[in-house]
Amino acid sequence: MRKISTKNLEPLLTISRIKRIDKVLSKRTKGISVLLEDIYQGHNISAVLRTCDNLGIQNIYIVQDSNKIKLSKGVSLGSEKWVTLNTKKSNETKKAFILRLKKEGFKIISTVPPSKKKSQTIEDFKIKKKMIVAFGNEEKGLSKEILAESDSFIHIPMDGFNESYNISVSCAIIMNQIISQAKKQNKLTYLNKKEMNDLRLEWYIKSIRNSSKVIKNLMKKK
Repeated sequence: MRKISTKNLEPLLTISRIKRIDKVLSKRTKGISVLLEDIYQGHNISAVLRTCDNLGIQNIYIVQDSNKIKLSKGVSLGSEKWVTLNTKKSNETKKAFILRLKKEGFKIISTVPPSKKKSQTIEDFKIKKKMIVAFGNEEKGLSKEILAESDSFIHIPMDGFNESYNISVSCAIIMNQIISQAKKQNKLTYLNKKEMNDLRLEWYIKSIRNSSKVIKNLMKKK
């Protein structure tokens, strides 16, 4: 059975939509990603997805052992459609999950409070071409398992009495800084041709109303 292709779907999309998808695809990166661990407030996860989408970050890794993922559609504004969520399986340990990512070549960069020893400010941190920045639970932060497997620790300098921002605010500040510096230093890697083509097809399908029925009808005509 033949598979549906972007060429089959192009006539169903406006020219402006196709151009928009191509433009966003050209700026997408899988080299720099985000990891979220046991975030319990859905609006925080939703805000992070929106931030990642706007910064061109395609992959978000989810370690959600304690809490279920509940998105706030009013906050995410549909961003969950355009990013890729990679969730740790329930039968996989956190350590195994992190080690698997490290085997793929990623450096694990954990966000911590300013008081954490051996932690660098975001301004002093040296950008890696392939890295995952980890953000922890709203109250407890990152677990010992993830901290133990981390390659570096970073924090946001703070001059107030508190030692933390809201998780979604922290993500926006840190990832905006990292993506900006990666671009300036030519360390931001973009999608290859196959990755772009695969994602283009996925986004075409998501851009078509009642896409499952439309594709079914197209396949009948082949």
